[in-house]
Amino acid sequence: MWHVALRMGAADAALTSARCWASVRWGLGTAASVSAAALRFGGRAAVVDDEGSIDYRTLDRAASSVAACMRAAATGPDGSLAAVGILCRNHRWFVTALVAAERAGCDTVLLSTALPASNLAEVCERDGIAVIVTDQEFSEVIAQSGTTATVLVADGSGPGAMSRVAAEGRQCSPPTRRPKLVLLTSGTTGAPKSAVRTLKTTRVGGVGMLRRVPYRLGDRYLIASPLFHAWGLSQLVVGLATASTIEVRQRFEAAEIGKLLCEHRYDALVVVPLMLRRILDLPIDSASVRRPRMVLSSGNVLSGELARKWMDRFGDDLYNVYGSTETAIGTIADPADLRAAPGTVGRPPDGVTLTILNDDGMPAPRGTTGWVHLASTAQFLGYTDGSDGDRAGTLMATGDIGRLDADGRLHVSGRANDMIVTGGENVFPSGVEEVLDRHPSVEIAAVVGVDDPEFGQRVAAFVVPRPRRRVDADVLRAWVAESLPSFMVPRDIHFVDALPMTTTGKVVRHRLAVLGQSERV
Repeated sequence: MWHVALRMGAADAALTSARCWASVRWGLGTAASVSAAALRFGGRAAVVDDEGSIDYRTLDRAASSVAACMRAAATGPDGSLAAVGILCRNHRWFVTALVAAERAGCDTVLLSTALPASNLAEVCERDGIAVIVTDQEFSEVIAQSGTTATVLVADGSGPGAMSRVAAEGRQCSPPTRRPKLVLLTSGTTGAPKSAVRTLKTTRVGGVGMLRRVPYRLGDRYLIASPLFHAWGLSQLVVGLATASTIEVRQRFEAAEIGKLLCEHRYDALVVVPLMLRRILDLPIDSASVRRPRMVLSSGNVLSGELARKWMDRFGDDLYNVYGSTETAIGTIADPADLRAAPGTVGRPPDGVTLTILNDDGMPAPRGTTGWVHLASTAQFLGYTDGSDGDRAGTLMATGDIGRLDADGRLHVSGRANDMIVTGGENVFPSGVEEVLDRHPSVEIAAVVGVDDPEFGQRVAAFVVPRPRRRVDADVLRAWVAESLPSFMVPRDIHFVDALPMTTTGKVVRHRLAVLGQSERV
């Protein structure tokens, strides 16, 4: 543990003092992290975005001024504090709003940039949002939602602009309550639920990860994943806790990320698997890339083939992290794991218990497929509508089916509700998708089950061909048949221009299942 503490700056007496003072004043969370960094490393760049950079001292002062404004706008007639919603892309004002809401003592609700107006109205009502920090591009969605929340414009220059509020230089006293963080679930069906976390468990949940991943004080991050999702947020929190420099871009463009990787040396690149795929497609010489010390991937399935391609081209710097909004981080696969057991999501870090349960709710023998359950102090507290996750005592179900190999590594077969039952055989889409993705003419593929009068369901594949490549459906069926049993070979193959996806690259499978049966969709 001492080597981790040293990497985090335990030997720096001035930093330790700053952290103690900040924690007493602001509690455990990003507010204290930024305050401590501002005291010890005030001139260090905190956030680098499309507009340039701001240092920790500037971020700290801006957050205090915005916090005073938020507290005034969110205080009700009875003195209670309502919640703050953040509807922003990745930039400095997202970070400022996150720190400010915590300092104000307001619960923070992180809103997806893909949220339609009807869902936004529901979330604002359900979670009691009185202030929304937003980019101008979402003004129409906010107007259509009908919310009466006070709006602070993140990228504007008018009276309600964050930049103006930040420049007022107002001071904010410590809050009288410890606020909570609310994350929207990233499911692919229906309106998202709101998962509640305490800021304390958000910090504690990263301790085991610090032992498994070589973070250091003062690192430089390039975070391509959305900050409003649990994965991007967790890495932002670690970055601020280590007084690191966080570089972000409002939109992911593979070419721009590739250019940045060639021009700058980052300690950590934070992505989802689809981003790795897009970067691999770039025509850049691997020798020209200034390789990060860590490439951290999560948020979706990282296939063994994709991991191998990345490491063969750019080096063994890839980490695969598995978890969910509700369970937080569950397992970590380091480069050695990914080489030894392609497709694994690794082992649980310290402080996390991993158990595979069978259908009877009993621990399954090692090597046997069952329901993945996790337990840790970083579990969420429940949903804001009063419901809870599927628990077995202290264990929480992830909704995935998987198995442990002989070395204790977890292999996830797929989501239980994605499983296709065809003629009595169980088919998980990820296995078929990985084989299809290996075909040289396939850019990406998704597999779903569709109704079949004879077999109950049949396997259907939706394939995006690579540019200027043509491939025949029968050729792809034969390709799959070389590696998988006949019942896993797609009977239907549709060629499409793109797959419907969430902001983190998860395929929205229910939208695929209802697409037409034409050859080109």
